[in-house]
Amino acid sequence: AEEVLQTVIIPQYRDNGFGRWAVYRKDTQAFIGWCGLKRRPELDEIDLGYRFNQQSWGKGFATESAAAVLKAGFDDFNIERIVGRALPGNSASIRVLEKIGMQQIEDQVIENLLHKTFEAWRHGS
Repeated sequence: AEEVLQTVIIPQYRDNGFGRWAVYRKDTQAFIGWCGLKRRPELDEIDLGYRFNQQSWGKGFATESAAAVLKAGFDDFNIERIVGRALPGNSASIRVLEKIGMQQIEDQVIENLLHKTFEAWRHGS
């Protein structure tokens, strides 16, 4: 964990000003997962990603967090295009991307797995 923190997570914040953010419940302050942006230089893109613990699934936390992150990406970081991906069988994650206004553009093999790829543009392009 320390190696990932030092070599992956902290450099994202230092180099880009953003990264993946911890998500806590407002009512209990319990950590439930993470959501945020990540620069993917090998793909020349900014990726919106999220992971939540299973007890938090189906309660709207992913949609609320992803919508806030997408807005921050456009409004606070002036990013023009943000992508999101989900495995084809992960219908809940696909619904999150659709609910926040991302449009499906293609299926891509990323890290040896087929993903449904979505995008959103800052000015709705």
